[in-house]
Amino acid sequence: MQYKFGILLAATRDSAFSIGTLLINIQAVMKDKVDMFYIVHDGFVESDKKAMTKIVRGGGG
Repeated sequence: MQYKFGILLAATRDSAFSIGTLLINIQAVMKDKVDMFYIVHDGFVESDKKAMTKIVRGGGG
């Protein structure tokens, strides 16, 4: 599947909350325009990953 518009974010393991907040803000403003988020990180824990997935799939925020 090819995505039309993706956003690349880079983060450290300590910035999971900030990235989550950024995802919520982007979703609030550009939900219909963003097809995919790519997040490069150095060690988010599994609960952080699940929370971010929930946000971008419409269940968070």
